Amino acid sequence: MKRTKRCLTKWAAMIFAVTIAIACSPASRAEDQPAATQPAASQPATTSQPTATAQPAATAQPTADQRLEELEKQVTLLQEEIAALKTDVTPGIKTAALTEPAAGGSSAIGGSLNSSPSADDAPPKISIASLLGPVTLSGFGDVYYGYDPNHPFNNMAGLRSFESPTNGFNFNMAELILDKAPDATSPESRLGYHVSAGYGYAAKIINGTDNTGFDPSDSNFFLKEAYVSYLAPIGKGLTFTVGKFVTPMGAEVIESNANWNYSRGLLFDYAIPFFHFGANAKYAFNPKWAVTGYLVNGWNNTIINHDSTFGASSGLTYGVSLAYTPNMKWSATENYFAGPVTDAFGLGGQTLNDWKQISDTVIGYTPNSKWAFQINGDYGFGPRFYTGTCAEGGPPACTAGPAVDWWGVAAYAKYTWSPKTNFAFRYEYFDDPQGYEGLTDFERGWAQEFTGTYSYNLTSALLIRGEYRYDFASLPIFDESFSNEKAVKQQNTATVSFVYTFSSANLK
Repeated sequence: MKRTKRCLTKWAAMIFAVTIAIACSPASRAEDQPAATQPAASQPATTSQPTATAQPAATAQPTADQRLEELEKQVTLLQEEIAALKTDVTPGIKTAALTEPAAGGSSAIGGSLNSSPSADDAPPKISIASLLGPVTLSGFGDVYYGYDPNHPFNNMAGLRSFESPTNGFNFNMAELILDKAPDATSPESRLGYHVSAGYGYAAKIINGTDNTGFDPSDSNFFLKEAYVSYLAPIGKGLTFTVGKFVTPMGAEVIESNANWNYSRGLLFDYAIPFFHFGANAKYAFNPKWAVTGYLVNGWNNTIINHDSTFGASSGLTYGVSLAYTPNMKWSATENYFAGPVTDAFGLGGQTLNDWKQISDTVIGYTPNSKWAFQINGDYGFGPRFYTGTCAEGGPPACTAGPAVDWWGVAAYAKYTWSPKTNFAFRYEYFDDPQGYEGLTDFERGWAQEFTGTYSYNLTSALLIRGEYRYDFASLPIFDESFSNEKAVKQQNTATVSFVYTFSSANLK
């Protein structure tokens, strides 16, 4: 380092001396000129000017130019050697002062003579997104406070799924999602995957619907989705998916942050399943039309269990989904699923198979940036109730009743007040004539609800919602009083929720 400083000092002195020499050279050149030629220097040359007065300048000029040229060459060589000395520094003693640029674009030493280091020399910036590459890590956490003036003894509000616990703070669900979408950029990138796992009360509810042969409803942990996808080079791209995935039916989803309202509606709770296990294939003909075919284990079935409860799927279920998006304002999706189910209610253990079918329609309309609307309709039918006893191995001694059905409609409206604020409204009617879907414990009944939700994005990651909901039914199905000795036909509830969302795609 000392040697470097001595060399820099030596060459700096030499540059200084050469600079002085160059500055003084015009003066010496002027003194060499004859006095008679000085006035002519400021006047234009003419043909009448004597040639004898110009000869001394003509003989002296080449000598001065040669001196200037020689000095300039020496200065250039000195600058190159100084630059070489500056780069010849031991890596072990390199400091930030030599590598970090100053505010003016030059390095901290050397002023404007030392330019800032190139982008290739700077270390690459490391972020979560760069580490994950095409993989996205996302998730959310959801807590709420609910209030029910009916004060049910078990603090469970009626006609609810994930938000049933009330009159206190509750942890709805936390979820982590790892996703890599397939694409056609390379043969390897055509394979994608999606895994999402959650913990909370919502996970317990979904586990309770899975007919696996054991009771997982006591677990608050669940694997919501786990599947692989492959984008086959067929036509415009045929995507195959195998594993566990959420149902394509309905206008609402499991994640709170993806719905317009905080509470889930009647159709989400009673009319459709939560998930499927199996395979599907999707083909998009163009930006307007897409079709998906399904072959799954049924409704909420990880496995097909023939020795199961009443109404559970007992065989493969077939489905098709047709999506139509004519423009940016309109969208429509039609789903149809059909498959056998177990009808063991009142049969003395004998299992009979009937087919359960459902048609699900969702239509969306977004006329402008402020308003958005949706309508969802469901109609299910097919299974039957049996009475009597069906003897195993012999002729049936039971009587089959008429096929059951259930249906409902939901209408949604959302008004975006500002980029951070919106209001959402929902109305639903659900009819379960034979009580097959459990709305009224196998009694004929219907239910309706109105919901108003105010949403405010405190930050880009934290969503705060305040919600009021009014439910009413044809039968007294809402528990009232601390002793649960009385039931009423209506229910008012209020909820304040806090939903935090993150994604590695937004992290830098």
